[in-house]
Amino acid sequence: MLGVDRPESRSSLDEPMLDVTDPAGASSISSAIIAASDGSEKARGTGRPGLNRVLLIVLIVMSLISIGLAVGLGIVATKYVKNASGTGTGQQQQATIPDSWLRMFALSDVHLNILYSDTASAFGYPPCQNKSTGQKFANRAPFGRVGCDSPQVLFESTLSSMVEVDRATRADVILVTGDKSGHHLYTSADGANQHGTVVLKAQAQFTQTLGRYFPGRRHILTMGNNDVPYHWQVPTMSWYESLWQYWAPLILCPDCAQGRFSTRVNEAEFNTTFLRGGYYKVQVSDGLVLLIVNSLYWSAYAWSQTVPFRDEIPVIANEQMQWLETSLKQAESRGMKAVIVGHVPPGLDPYRPHLNRVGYVQQFWFDNYTQIFLQTVAETFQDTVACNIFAHLHKDDFHVHSYNSDNSTRTATLLLSSISPVYENNPAYRMLYFHPQDWYLADYTQYWTDLVQANTRQVSALWQKQYTFSEAYPGVQRIDSARLQALWSQIMSTDDSSVWLRFMQHRQTNAANTLNSYSRDHLYCIAYTANLTAYASCRQQHPYEPKS
Repeated sequence: MLGVDRPESRSSLDEPMLDVTDPAGASSISSAIIAASDGSEKARGTGRPGLNRVLLIVLIVMSLISIGLAVGLGIVATKYVKNASGTGTGQQQQATIPDSWLRMFALSDVHLNILYSDTASAFGYPPCQNKSTGQKFANRAPFGRVGCDSPQVLFESTLSSMVEVDRATRADVILVTGDKSGHHLYTSADGANQHGTVVLKAQAQFTQTLGRYFPGRRHILTMGNNDVPYHWQVPTMSWYESLWQYWAPLILCPDCAQGRFSTRVNEAEFNTTFLRGGYYKVQVSDGLVLLIVNSLYWSAYAWSQTVPFRDEIPVIANEQMQWLETSLKQAESRGMKAVIVGHVPPGLDPYRPHLNRVGYVQQFWFDNYTQIFLQTVAETFQDTVACNIFAHLHKDDFHVHSYNSDNSTRTATLLLSSISPVYENNPAYRMLYFHPQDWYLADYTQYWTDLVQANTRQVSALWQKQYTFSEAYPGVQRIDSARLQALWSQIMSTDDSSVWLRFMQHRQTNAANTLNSYSRDHLYCIAYTANLTAYASCRQQHPYEPKS
């Protein structure tokens, strides 16, 4: 296949195993907190000589009617976006997306590699960069390779596709859930990343490009583990000041019109919390607020990687958790709904070496922060939190974690696919739809492109609709914990594997790989449990391991 070589394992890019039972040196603090289609191109008509004129007119009329229906349904069919869901579900009932619903673009894990070389290998060092050591390929991969992060060409292709979708169904806000900078920019071959200068260059290029494609539009950006000077390192205050100059114009957006839903940001409050720890809030409508958290402060691995500023980490971690609770209280008192948005999610990492073995599953957050967060969103404010949106795993997934032992209340967490193809996936983004009556997440549509096909074409990528949630998984047009639990029951069905296969196709963004290496039981337990003890118990009930 053109433009593809084997990726390096996720473990080589991410964290080792850690003890997450208690933040080092923070036992007393912890206790205090707990107390308180198909990828084909559009067919071209050839016009065979001698075709009956009447038949030709009929075909033209039918084509015009089809195009009119497609436009009416908000399905874009251009060189950038085409209706080709590729779900293999046969005839599907088209979802109804009223114009009155709030629309939000959501993309994540772009990992912009500003040093990308379209002939460099993922096995060079640093991987895929213009000064990498190791093998060079004769075939060019301008849109990126599996095992490599996104080049500028792929990022701009994504934004061009979004612009085409936006023309038919204008987005009210644009959400980017972390990791704008590529892996290994902190280890650039020329050693130029003094104090994160190469990472900052990537941040500048990312935000400037985003603003150029969507000027005068409100953007919401979250901190990821690669939006920092060095991989997973919790930054100092000066880093937030550096990021502020690139992020603030997009978030505060002084030139933005109020829009349909009067989206707004309190500038003074934003400056205080963002410059303190990279977290803030955006009121996207009179009934919905987005609470943007920086989950690096709750991450065991991030703590282990941070030498400077380490004493301040638990202080800011606690302040942010208190801010989250206070913000939810305010939303509740005003009769508003809240969506919590971050990058590294609560719960477990399914990608550890020997990922289906209980002893090798890694927990993302410390136990105490995981417990407090789930108690807050799944129990105390379960009627206020519409859902949670995280990313980091580069896969389309959804979790239904619970706080209490009887699992009586759960919270719905959506995990976004990535633009970067580094972990054997095709690039994807989505449009989220929120119902303006009760401000719940009603539906979403995901768009993707075939990376191999894009590199074969060389000049442009063909972006397509992959699926709409309510079409792929028929049922109530509402995405909450009850809906996702019912869907997981279908995924786990031993009588019919069609939903499982469809889910995995979506999860991998139509990348034809690794299906046999996944166990339904493993992914089910990852979706339902948020700590290692609960996961081990779940695997006793769901012990299946795939063949290696």
